Amino acid sequence: MLTKYKIFLLICGLFTAIGNSQNDISTAEKLLNSGNDKAAETLLLEHETELEAIELLGDIYSFRKNWDMAISKYEQLVKAKPNDSNYNFKLGGAMGMKAYYGSKFQAAMLIGDVKKYLLKAAELDPNHSESRRALVELYMQIPGFVGGSQTIAESYASELHRINELDGLLADAYIYKFLDYQKLAETKYEAAIKLSRRKPEFITRNYLNYELAEVSAIYSIELDHGQSLIQRYIKNYGYKDIKDPSWAYYRWAQIERLNQNQDVALNYIKKSLQIAPNFDKALIEKQKIQRM
Repeated sequence: MLTKYKIFLLICGLFTAIGNSQNDISTAEKLLNSGNDKAAETLLLEHETELEAIELLGDIYSFRKNWDMAISKYEQLVKAKPNDSNYNFKLGGAMGMKAYYGSKFQAAMLIGDVKKYLLKAAELDPNHSESRRALVELYMQIPGFVGGSQTIAESYASELHRINELDGLLADAYIYKFLDYQKLAETKYEAAIKLSRRKPEFITRNYLNYELAEVSAIYSIELDHGQSLIQRYIKNYGYKDIKDPSWAYYRWAQIERLNQNQDVALNYIKKSLQIAPNFDKALIEKQKIQRM
């Protein structure tokens, strides 16, 4: 009878530990969403053997652009679950960012692995749009002698049209812009902006709000819609987003300048520079606004 009681206590203790772990991870995610990545990291490090905690730690290091630490965490995930499309995408993406920000030698060393993990993510999930967007850019950017291919990039863009028409149009625009077919790129961008207004459900992740607002600001397309998109991006900004709010306020200021709202534009460019005082593009934009 005593033995059975001990086993019962052991099981209860196990479930309590699991429950506490889940509570801590949920709390850490809430902290992350509120912008407190340091407190979230401290909490997650207490559970760094659990996949959810490892993934969130990888996301924190990606958010901080600490690519080596992010890669280390995502490698742990892929080792634990080699056939998880999202883990493969995150590992390939972090390696790609390290290659982008690093030296040419680092890029050359990493490019094979970047391609390997992004291709696997796309293969494992036929509806994984982010891996296909990344592959479109990768195949356009790398030279042909190391595996670049416009044809393959176009094939992934075609797949994106099936998954999410908005991603497909943006991928098409990227290809045309890369080839310096500016008018064709602008046509695709305009189609993407109009589609996002007509079918907002196609905006499946917050970063698309920024991407479309950027298009609105650069090409002076549907500026009122661009303004609402950038507002939405700032409101929903979180650790998964690529461009920090200094970029968002910079784009908002551009849109207001194009709408001839000098005072409003100046207000937003000041917000951008408060976040990033040495932001060169914002400093140039401030001069443009002041000359209005």
